[in-house]
Amino acid sequence: MSTNSTSRPVKPTTRGPILMTFEMVMGLLMVSVSACVLGLFIELAGIHTIWKDQGTGHARSIVEQDLSYIEAAPKSLIIPNTVAFSNKMLGYISWPYEKFRILQWYANSHDPAMQRQQALRRAQEIKANGNSLSSRLKTIGADASQFISTVLVLSMYVAMDVALRLSIALYALPAFVLACLVGAVDGLVRRDLRRWSGGRESSFVYHHAKRYTAWALTGGFGLYLTWPFGGFNPAYMVLIFTALVAATLSTTVASLKKYM
Repeated sequence: MSTNSTSRPVKPTTRGPILMTFEMVMGLLMVSVSACVLGLFIELAGIHTIWKDQGTGHARSIVEQDLSYIEAAPKSLIIPNTVAFSNKMLGYISWPYEKFRILQWYANSHDPAMQRQQALRRAQEIKANGNSLSSRLKTIGADASQFISTVLVLSMYVAMDVALRLSIALYALPAFVLACLVGAVDGLVRRDLRRWSGGRESSFVYHHAKRYTAWALTGGFGLYLTWPFGGFNPAYMVLIFTALVAATLSTTVASLKKYM
């Protein structure tokens, strides 16, 4: 005997506050790690092409420039002393590099006097023993030492820069919260006006505005984290993206259904 089974619609799973907080933390961590990796590749490509003469000094100058921007605004609603907080973060990042003497290794491998001594020693060995395998291995080892130490020092500066830009976003968090409040209130007013004036509903506008709101909060910020060139004041970033968040959130709330 056959029975007809009726398929019931599957209810979508709702995410609680704990899961949403976990997803936000993991998303921020992934964006930060991705920014560090991408920034390291950009710096490695830059020291061989664009800023060949600067070397690791370009990455260090970006860190110093971001720190000067923070010094221009020494107080925040969240952090009373932004300069001390930023310097403490830089100290945490540089500690393992100083502990394992990576900075000293980089300084020794790029010291012109030491490089001349090593080149003279290799030339004497080649003159005495010829271009033997041991001399070639020493040359390869010296080049590898310079490259690896450069990569490690660049990773430190890139991590410092990402940490400083994350701290700038933390300092500007009240501005983003205020922009969200302004956008939500403006959207609710526009929704009520549309509701009582018999305006049309558009799910197309709602879903696209919702997507752009998420991009303004995440995608644009991720682009700022990996920006490899200097001269970009983060105050402009805060102004641009708070305006984008307010506009897109206002459109999202205004295009909600008139009757829930």
